[in-house]
Amino acid sequence: MVVDTSGKRVAGALLGVPEDVVARIVAPLAPDGQPPYPPAPPPPGASGGGRERAPIRPPFLVVSSGTPRYWVGVRIPIRRPSTAQRKPGTLLVASASFFANPLLFEPGRWLTSSLVALGLTILCWLPFLRNLTKTIARMEQATARIAEGRFDAALAIRRRDELGRLASSIEQMAGRLGALLEGQKRFLGDTAHELRSPLGRMQVALELLERRVAKGDRYLADLREDVAEMSHLTDDLLQFARLEAGDRKLVVQPVVVAEIVRRACRLESSNGATIDVEVAGDLVGMADADALTRAFANVLRNAIRYAGDAGPIRVTACRNGPTVDISVSDCGPGVPAGALPHLFDPFYRVDQGRDRRSGGVGLGLSIVKSAVEACGGSVSCRAVKPHGLQVRLSLPAPAAD
Repeated sequence: MVVDTSGKRVAGALLGVPEDVVARIVAPLAPDGQPPYPPAPPPPGASGGGRERAPIRPPFLVVSSGTPRYWVGVRIPIRRPSTAQRKPGTLLVASASFFANPLLFEPGRWLTSSLVALGLTILCWLPFLRNLTKTIARMEQATARIAEGRFDAALAIRRRDELGRLASSIEQMAGRLGALLEGQKRFLGDTAHELRSPLGRMQVALELLERRVAKGDRYLADLREDVAEMSHLTDDLLQFARLEAGDRKLVVQPVVVAEIVRRACRLESSNGATIDVEVAGDLVGMADADALTRAFANVLRNAIRYAGDAGPIRVTACRNGPTVDISVSDCGPGVPAGALPHLFDPFYRVDQGRDRRSGGVGLGLSIVKSAVEACGGSVSCRAVKPHGLQVRLSLPAPAAD
């Protein structure tokens, strides 16, 4: 519609012009002191004053609270048919929606531009992003292997940016950790091996000394106990180092779990604890018989030492899909939740103030873990409610015939 300077309709659709649109229409057309329509110069050859012409004013947009909501105004000169004089006016275009009106918004042009920009972005960035995500995934897998104790992390990433330098650092770290771990294993094995000879000579010397000293001598008994403890520790160190280094060749074959459990219980039954065994006689797992017996005996000895007086120790075994699970549960005080992930770490002790006679040196469960993993299995532990600890040995089940 077309309106005059007061907002009154001159031509076009019958629309109620909102007050805020009228206020915009009646606003001054020019700064104060300047005529709104300066006279136009007369045409060539004509005399007299020129016609008034409208100044160049930009269109305006008013968002009204009524309906239609969007109003676009353009200043135009208007002339009545009955007179030749032109007066200022405004051409108004009203729309209920901004995006539905092609005068205000043309979706085709914007959609085309957006699709072109999106296509260019995908073509430029997709190869880079795919290469980036593959590199990060390979580094994530390598760090996961390192966390599991496998230090053969060969990434083979040939990049010259920050990711390439990070991959190189991961490889160097893995190699350094592997070398340190191998050195630690060799040190433990060599130390344990070298200690066996002097300990053997000390035991022989004690035998000779007992013949010359009166029986029941307290100092001699303490010395024999200390030497026996050092000998036991040396044997544990040597066994742990051999299992970790893979020097001992295990013969993994089908073994009857009930026989292993009975043998270990017979070895540890002298401690006086009550052991309840619930193991089927025909249950078979894949393991080295001697290694599994020592590992299970260590678990049983650990339960008897810390929870033998708290109640019966329960031993169960069952087939669980592709594995055979052997569990040892006690009714003792258990261990704190934060200590559960570290029970199988070498030399880890829950109570650091406990002496070695009551708490050992922290190698028993480490030997269990090394022996079971050497047989292709795994170990785990969890707290038992209301109190107690359960250690589970999972062995591979024999393949079905």
